[in-house]
Amino acid sequence: MKTLKLTLCLLLKHMLQRTQTLFLLAIVVICSVLSLTNIPFFEVNNSNNSEKVFVSYNVTKITSEESTITEDNTLIMGCLVAIIILSLVNTLSFKNRKLQMLLTAFNYLLIFLLIALIYNFSIHMDYFEDSGNSNFKFGIIFPMILIILNLLAFRGIKKDEQLIRSMDRLR
Repeated sequence: MKTLKLTLCLLLKHMLQRTQTLFLLAIVVICSVLSLTNIPFFEVNNSNNSEKVFVSYNVTKITSEESTITEDNTLIMGCLVAIIILSLVNTLSFKNRKLQMLLTAFNYLLIFLLIALIYNFSIHMDYFEDSGNSNFKFGIIFPMILIILNLLAFRGIKKDEQLIRSMDRLR
């Protein structure tokens, strides 16, 4: 049991010394928060009556005077879960930098898929047939933050790879 704890401590210490691990863990935290909370990224108000539509990462909520209807955004949630899993696998494969670079590239694809799904659930949907006032909320900035964090993680992985190659040349 003591050797297992010691091994895990050394593994975590070795992983957390790299900056890309922190960036990948930040991606995991942001995507987890987005999938567990109702942070809206789009809102539409019907100008003819009091109907409103709030679109967040996990649900779409349509409210009117009589009732409230909620629908799960399973595509967006699936994309967020895929980003979380890929970032965790990327974090744990710190010894294979080429695989990390490949996983980071796939993570870009998933983040751009998330942006396309956000577009589909917001601007592309015509909730009230041209009689609604729509606007984006502050939740729309999170995919941009994910892109920046993924870029920083990729740069860190690339610097590690270049450092290892330069050390191999010196031998």
